[in-house]
Amino acid sequence: MNAIHSAGGLALIAAVLNIGVPAMAQQPTSAPQVLDSAVLDKALVITATVTAIDLKNRIATLKGPEGNEFAVMVDPSVKNLDNVRAGDMVEATYIQAVALDFQKGDGIRMAMITDTSGTAKAGKMPGAAAMTRVTVVSNIWALNQAKGTVLVRGPYGHLTEVKLKDPALLTGVKVGDQMKVTFTQAVATSVVKKS
Repeated sequence: MNAIHSAGGLALIAAVLNIGVPAMAQQPTSAPQVLDSAVLDKALVITATVTAIDLKNRIATLKGPEGNEFAVMVDPSVKNLDNVRAGDMVEATYIQAVALDFQKGDGIRMAMITDTSGTAKAGKMPGAAAMTRVTVVSNIWALNQAKGTVLVRGPYGHLTEVKLKDPALLTGVKVGDQMKVTFTQAVATSVVKKS
């Protein structure tokens, strides 16, 4: 078994820290994620087949156990990503993309990446966080009403599965509908090649 995993001290996407998160700058590539241990508790662990690897942008496209295919950004602390190949079976630990805003889309399909950061407000527990926020206007490629997830095309052209905090937002939504979705980027914190 060839382990490809994070060096520890991994981090989190900011929602749990009760901090204001102002937009900093639009970036062409994703900055390292700062993750909190509370989010790691919500990390998903799946056995998946790698269907594509984008080494330049550190994106792994995975096919999950239910046949769902989606892309995750691979955290910079995950080493030896270049040893992973399409067709490899892996155990991946990742933090799912979570929708911050979801509404009927209009206009030209687009994607924008914004790196955001913030610090704790006065009087709150000390803390800081950063995350990559993605906004896309995209057609819905697939949806799962029961799980509250939609599959959209992300900023690099990869399909991304996004979980909605309120699955009721999917009422009346169907495959092919255009939606505007703002979400935190899915991040893989560990990828372990299975032998």
